[in-house]
Amino acid sequence: MLIRTVRKPGAPGTLTLVKKYGERLVCVRYRYDPARGKRFKTVELIVAEEDWLPPEQQPAADHPQKKPKHRTTPIVPIRIHYTERDLQRQVKAIGGIWDPGKKLWFAPEEYIKRIGLAKRIVR
Repeated sequence: MLIRTVRKPGAPGTLTLVKKYGERLVCVRYRYDPARGKRFKTVELIVAEEDWLPPEQQPAADHPQKKPKHRTTPIVPIRIHYTERDLQRQVKAIGGIWDPGKKLWFAPEEYIKRIGLAKRIVR
């Protein structure tokens, strides 16, 4: 879907939504789906509010440095032929990125092995 317009509360096209949602309304987006020929109006709302301090303002003793909860896995190059659209979609779904200059896909090694594409890793 394409987003063509983002409107702030009070702009044309948002007035009825401002009446409905009030201060909670952040913005209104108009999304277009060319495949279905549809336009969608969506809203972004504030659903909760709480106090927060940016990390540089927090006392050091109260918030010690935490290690990342996830481990990092190396990104590896994978060779996928341009006609293998299903494999491209799978790699893209696990966070893979196409590099047109090198004509290779790059994705986390752990996930590539999980989906059975370890043989395609370029060494």
